[in-house]
Amino acid sequence: MDLKNVDENIIWQKLRAGDPDAIASLMHLYLRPLTYYGMRFSSDRELVKDSVQELFLILWDRHRNLNVVVNLKSYLFASLRRLLLRKLKSLNKSSTISIDDYQGESFSFELGIDQKLIAVEQAKQISKHFSKLINLLPTRQREVIYLKFFVSLSRDEIASVLEISPQTVSNIIQMAMRKLKEGTPSSIWLSATVAFFVLANFILDKF
Repeated sequence: MDLKNVDENIIWQKLRAGDPDAIASLMHLYLRPLTYYGMRFSSDRELVKDSVQELFLILWDRHRNLNVVVNLKSYLFASLRRLLLRKLKSLNKSSTISIDDYQGESFSFELGIDQKLIAVEQAKQISKHFSKLINLLPTRQREVIYLKFFVSLSRDEIASVLEISPQTVSNIIQMAMRKLKEGTPSSIWLSATVAFFVLANFILDKF
């Protein structure tokens, strides 16, 4: 299957029909971004990798009962989030907080620079600057920023993943961006959005 041109909805329908190539295609497309997302909740790499693998196994085992139409990207990220947070909460049996509130080890955020641009001082400074600022944001704001700029989810998709309203997502983004702008020199802020996307690609390429 040519994954460069295929519609993800076609993969989903093939999965529902029991085509083993479909689950392989989903893993090819989403194994790395899902794993990297999971690592924002826990530094236990094996736990995260096992959770991602388990998610794909669950999809295959339940393929006959899957919904006909889904937003594939938000569905996968939301499913992994619920699965992983349940595991993290189970490991911390003394916790009395709900899954909705539980954030594991707190949603971490780290920007990286591709080796090809290591010598570019401006790129290194942008990386350090935004890493510091983003990690000062509240957990929920960090996660929304990650899903918007590093996973390229829409407002509605983020709302689906986090199980909150689209308006709440907008409010969170506005608050987060206001804080980032307040802590950023204007010369850097002018290219901030571009920097987010560029650095995001570097991170995923390194992973």
